[in-house]
Parts: sequence; C-alpha cells; structure tokens
Amino acid sequence: TLIGHPLDTIKVHLQTNHQLKTAKNAAKSLLQSSGNSPLVFFRGIMPPMANAVLMNTVMFSVFHSVKETLPQNASGALTAGCVSGVATAFLSTPADFVKIQSQLHGTKIAESARLGTATLFRGHTANLMREGVFTMVYLGLYDWFGASNSLGTDMGLFRVAAVSSLTGGLAWVASYPFDTVKSVMQGSQSSVTLRGATRGLWITGGLNAFYKGCGASTGRAIL
Repeated sequence: TLIGHPLDTIKVHLQTNHQLKTAKNAAKSLLQSSGNSPLVFFRGIMPPMANAVLMNTVMFSVFHSVKETLPQNASGALTAGCVSGVATAFLSTPADFVKIQSQLHGTKIAESARLGTATLFRGHTANLMREGVFTMVYLGLYDWFGASNSLGTDMGLFRVAAVSSLTGGLAWVASYPFDTVKSVMQGSQSSVTLRGATRGLWITGGLNAFYKGCGASTGRAIL
C-alpha cells in the first residue's frame, strides 16, 4: 500500500482530469501544484493503510468460506472471488471516497467523515462491480492456477509471487473501467450519478477514457 500509493495518486488524477494525457504529465502537474513537494503523492495514504488488514481478512475469509460450498473447479473459484469482492466493497467504498477527496482536493479525513453515510458511499454501485470483477479474476485465477495449494511448497516463493503479480495485473485490466467511473463519482465535490459519470467519460474520450492511468494502476497491483 505504501509503495504503490504514489502510483495510485497519479492514476486518480489521470482518471478525473481529461487534460492530463500521461502519467508523466500527471506527476509533473502534481509537483507543480505542491511546490515540488514529493509528499503530494502520499495524500490520502491513511485510509487504505488503516483499512488494508481488515480488507484482506474479509476478502480471504469470505473467499474460502464461499468456495467450500461450491464445486471445486474454476467456476467455483471465480464465483467465490466475485462474492468476496462484493463483501469487501462495503469497506472500500467509504475508505476510497476519503482517499480520493484527499488526493484530488487535499480534503482532511475529518472533513470527509462529517459528510454523512450517503456521501461516503457515493460510487458504491461502481465499486461493487469493480471489487467483484477484480477479486473474481485475482483470487479465482490464483486458486485455479493452484497457487494457494501447491505453488507455495512445490514451486517456491518466487513462483507464488510471479503468479500473484500476473493475476493481480489481469484483475486490474478487467476491472479498470469500473474503477475509473468510481473515481469520477467519488472525486467530484458534488453528487454525480453512475450514468452521468459513464456518459461524461464516453463523451470526453470514448473507450480510452475508461482506461486512462491503467498502466500506473497495473504497476501498483504488481508491486
């Protein structure tokens, strides 16, 4: 989380500002706006840091509990992953809202927390889709590859890390359009609907607009 956060900050700025075209442009803009302080890349770091352990606990525990009730095949693993992602979304939506408001506007955590439950859960539908797809691909494919059972003992730690990086990268590519819509909704300082955010992105840049910053995000997932 700590190592990848600067990439996440760049990603959010790319997703929400159509004038920024590349990660380099976004990084340069951030530095200029902050008087060349590298700390700008770590805005909003506290919510994901505080939420990381709980998120992982829920994600893996729900995945394994659901998987035990399903057929022990690829379909069962993918379904369990999707359910696990939906469960974690109830934790990540408010945390992401606070994080993104800080990354884009420098809003303090206490200020965001006072906005109320409805505002904190802005973008929740998009996040349900993002988390569901992401975890379905990430944990579903990881389990299907047999990494959770055999690679750790038979093929070594390096192979486990390689498979984890691969599935994490694929998961981000698959779920990224939903993440972009969520970022637009949560980054706005006024209410934006799912339809409005999606339509605005399409008008701005077509399909490419939904994948702006995907490279930075995939790199963060691999890290």
